[in-house]
Amino acid sequence: MAEKTDFMAQAKAQMDAWNAEMRKMQAKMMEAGAQQQEQMQKQMASLQEQRDHMQKHMEELGRANMTAVKEIQSTMQDAWTEMEKSMEAARKKFMGG
Repeated sequence: MAEKTDFMAQAKAQMDAWNAEMRKMQAKMMEAGAQQQEQMQKQMASLQEQRDHMQKHMEELGRANMTAVKEIQSTMQDAWTEMEKSMEAARKKFMGG
């Protein structure tokens, strides 16, 4: 059970980091012009959807028995990779690097 707990702690820490970064991006978005804001809002909505998807996986993992944990962790790893790719693209757009 320690492995599940460790994984959940790591996932929660990453979610917290993404949430903080998304708040910074939203602040930058408010400084942008109208056309740029519209594009940024679409990207931010996509990030929020992915983050919500990760949150659901975390909740599922919390309720899972040990047999299901490995499968859920694998699914979360895939979602995590996609979220990080999206965050990197958003960093470039919102933060300029």
